[in-house]
Amino acid sequence: MTSDEIADIVDAFAAAARRAVVAGFKLMEIHAAHGYLLNEFMTPLANQRSDQYGGSFENRIRLTLETIRAIRTVIPAEMPLSMKISAADWAAGGWTIEDSVLLAIEAKKAGVDLIVCSSGSVVAHQKVEFKPSFQVPFAEQVKCRQVFRPVLLG
Repeated sequence: MTSDEIADIVDAFAAAARRAVVAGFKLMEIHAAHGYLLNEFMTPLANQRSDQYGGSFENRIRLTLETIRAIRTVIPAEMPLSMKISAADWAAGGWTIEDSVLLAIEAKKAGVDLIVCSSGSVVAHQKVEFKPSFQVPFAEQVKCRQVFRPVLLG
């Protein structure tokens, strides 16, 4: 994607949010998990860009933060804005819980009210440790850093 195409994507997210407000939605959620577009930009396993949207952590979260800010400008101030993230890739060299905590801090500054912690589904070679409540430690880490009070979906 070119920079202009990325700007169009951000505009499309905002337009969709605007339509959701008109339709009467009471909560907005950004899906930034499981290999969806924003997640692909954030994880180093998928993002191989060398421009302002690739490489460093700050660059890889840029599209997500731009999207949050764009949505926040078109929804009512009192409307909760949630974001679902893959808190870890479960693969070497991928996105980590430490990345998620840093993202949550920046997302909160940009206007997110709630983080939904999930994980995985970016690469086929992931090694997910499926067991009861396996997502809980991710949410606990975000909560323990006093960023959010996460919702657990499992």
